[in-house]
Amino acid sequence: MGIGALIIFIAIILIAAVAALVLITTGGSLQQKALITGTQTEENIASGIEAINVVVSDASLVDPYHTPHAVGDFKIMTRLQSGSAGLNINNTILVVDTETRSFTLTYNRTIDSDDTSSQTGTYLIYYIQKGGGHEDGYINRGDVAKFIFHVFPEIGENQFVRLKMIPRVGSYTQIDFQTPDSMTQRSIMVWPT
Repeated sequence: MGIGALIIFIAIILIAAVAALVLITTGGSLQQKALITGTQTEENIASGIEAINVVVSDASLVDPYHTPHAVGDFKIMTRLQSGSAGLNINNTILVVDTETRSFTLTYNRTIDSDDTSSQTGTYLIYYIQKGGGHEDGYINRGDVAKFIFHVFPEIGENQFVRLKMIPRVGSYTQIDFQTPDSMTQRSIMVWPT
């Protein structure tokens, strides 16, 4: 009777030890997954590009071969959102949606003047201000940059336009505006209004 009880007692201790080991391993694994998920979520929420303003230009006022009274040249002044880590522009796309068309643009290169127009399908970056950790092709803390691009065919007067800046990591930025009813100036700030 004593030896049988001792064998049962040892078996119960071994089963409890195995169960404890499984619980500890599972708990550690869940804790690590929760930490990774939390870090990724924080990065996606806190990271992103903040738009400061959007300026459009009527190309027909300087080039008679463009559509009259339509905007084709865009400049979006940007910086990082508060608390955001630096963003790689090579992994950031720009989407321009109108009522009838959609354009998807990718990064082309960094330029030294904001008077340059990009090729259709790409955008350029011009740094207005360079922060302490500046690196071309990135937006880092302290950088203020313009996204410069051209869409063709141009967008006519009184049209709804939605711009989206979508980085690989982080939240995207969406800007909605209406093109002017009549183009009387070469460049017009359309957002914020």
